[in-house]
Amino acid sequence: MGKSRARMSAFYRQSIQNAVNQQINISKSKHRTMLNREAIGQVVSYCAVAAAHDLWDWGEKESTLLTLKMNNAASRYILDHDKYGAPEAKKRLEARTAHLMPEEFWLPVGGLVGSEKKLRVLAERRDAAKMIVRFFVESLEEMEYTPEQIEAVKEEIKKNYQQFLDWVDDGGEEVAYDRLRRVIEDIYGVGAMVERVKGEEPIFGEPLFKKDF
Repeated sequence: MGKSRARMSAFYRQSIQNAVNQQINISKSKHRTMLNREAIGQVVSYCAVAAAHDLWDWGEKESTLLTLKMNNAASRYILDHDKYGAPEAKKRLEARTAHLMPEEFWLPVGGLVGSEKKLRVLAERRDAAKMIVRFFVESLEEMEYTPEQIEAVKEEIKKNYQQFLDWVDDGGEEVAYDRLRRVIEDIYGVGAMVERVKGEEPIFGEPLFKKDF
């Protein structure tokens, strides 16, 4: 996530946020889990757009089109969720994208190893990320990219997410979000905004782990 990029408005829309928050399954900490999924939804979405932009040397037109298509894919999932329920909506999304996901997408672990609570948070992050990536690959196929091209860019998403985690380690969550904001501004334009998802403690940062894990 480090090259020069074109400029246009950013579109991280409510549809993706709503979609990733549909599957809440840690009842004891539902609110924190919702924030965790929302944060992952935003960060992974931007990592995905940046990965495609960098790998294929996109301009503003392609980056914006992908973002709009990802939000449309999220809206389709929400419509299925409202009409058929969560299990069927998930099944339909997986069926539409199965040929583009020969292997499951596994988000990098980061520091989430050791305790049962950390592993639960990791599971939630990975579940939310898998949904985002399915929206992503579905959108790229609509843009006429091949399964082989799509497989290559998925690896770039992991690298970008790991870069975000490294920024958190280097300077904390606020620094990481600020650096991500600058990346996204370079892709979409000066008016782009990357809002930090705020909880009682940093979602990606150390205080959360020291206090509760």
